[in-house]
Amino acid sequence: MVKRSSYWWEAAPPVTVGEVAPVPAKADVVIVGGGYSGMSIGLFLARAGRDVVLLEQGKPGEHASTVNFGAAGRTIRPKFSTLQEQMGTETAIRIFTEAKAWMEFCFAFIHDEKIDCNVQRPGRLYGAHTPEAYESMARDLELQKKHIPTDGFMVPRAEQHTEIGSDTFFGLHVLADVGQLHSGRYFRGMRERAEAAGVRILSNCRADQFRRDGSLHTIKTARGTIQAKELVLCTNAQTGDQDSLLRKFRRRVLPIYSWTAVTEPVDQKIIDAITPKGRMMLESVLLYTGLRTVDEQNRLLVTARHLFHYPNVEDVARDVKAQVAGILPDFDKVKISHCWDGSFALTFDWLPHLGFDRDSGAYYQLGMVGTGVPSTVYFGWKTANRILGRTKDSETVFADRPFETKPFFHGGPHWILPLARTYYRARDNGARDRALKKYGRQTRPG
Repeated sequence: MVKRSSYWWEAAPPVTVGEVAPVPAKADVVIVGGGYSGMSIGLFLARAGRDVVLLEQGKPGEHASTVNFGAAGRTIRPKFSTLQEQMGTETAIRIFTEAKAWMEFCFAFIHDEKIDCNVQRPGRLYGAHTPEAYESMARDLELQKKHIPTDGFMVPRAEQHTEIGSDTFFGLHVLADVGQLHSGRYFRGMRERAEAAGVRILSNCRADQFRRDGSLHTIKTARGTIQAKELVLCTNAQTGDQDSLLRKFRRRVLPIYSWTAVTEPVDQKIIDAITPKGRMMLESVLLYTGLRTVDEQNRLLVTARHLFHYPNVEDVARDVKAQVAGILPDFDKVKISHCWDGSFALTFDWLPHLGFDRDSGAYYQLGMVGTGVPSTVYFGWKTANRILGRTKDSETVFADRPFETKPFFHGGPHWILPLARTYYRARDNGARDRALKKYGRQTRPG
């Protein structure tokens, strides 16, 4: 029987906090959204002496923060060459440099706060689905090396079995310094420290209306009304449409639906055959398959079937397993114990966003583009410092950039997503199939 719940919840289930506490009349800062972003901003502000109230419509952390892949890296979705062409070399350098900075900030935060979340840094590899994808990654890596330090390296197809048990890839791009962690225990540690610092967390307290009166924000909830000097939105893929302020940002984030699964404990020989060096695996296709180890119980964790909806968990577990085994044949030998769905938020420029909305006077931190595990605590530090007036420590290239939307897009589930899924899967799988037909599969060494 496959459990339809996050594996991370086994050790650290989301809990309700302050569900019966009265909504206070006033606070220095009200934060809407109780995931990594809201919790980290609240923690840093409370430690600086601010009275912080955090409103969460359900249980803190129950959405993207504890249903994710647990990757802690420095992913920037656009290529360096693309950003260089669109924004100039200096900005491209700053973006990639800050991605490295958010990863190191996250690891330092976990270490300094002594959060037990099984953090590791085995590295990550990207499998090229065609020879052209491999050459493109190689060219972009060489361009990066001309401008920024990087420990990334390429592995040609003839040598890829030293890194991954797949015969479908056409070479690999490896990042040796990135990591992974236990998402549930990481969030629990962050929440506990925020509570200890004095953040008043109110579970099951949805913010329904926002009004700005001079220097004060008035936030109406089903449990009462609160006024605050500062308002911060951290609703990400869960941004609602019950108020014009939320609708404004809902139009700027695109919730992407995906499935994650964890296996039963696996024989170490199978793990070694699939990932000889224990590195996390992703693909060069848009709707990628991802895999990593969960070393505490010798399990494997995978993500797949993006933008697919299933009513039955057994069906999705079957299809997830088939998708992964199509790339990693040894995965066909394992059994899935947990399978769950969740949403993360893309933006139309494929970059994270934080800043200050002059029309409403609200700060925002949302649209993390799948980087939320490591990036949000770094951005939370930046946003908190901005509210505190600490200019130097608040600077980031990601702040106050144009936050794009598209005509006729109003957020939430959208008819275009199934069409996009069909198009990108056909494009990428077709390219892979043609390449395999032309060049064949990579034979494993005897």
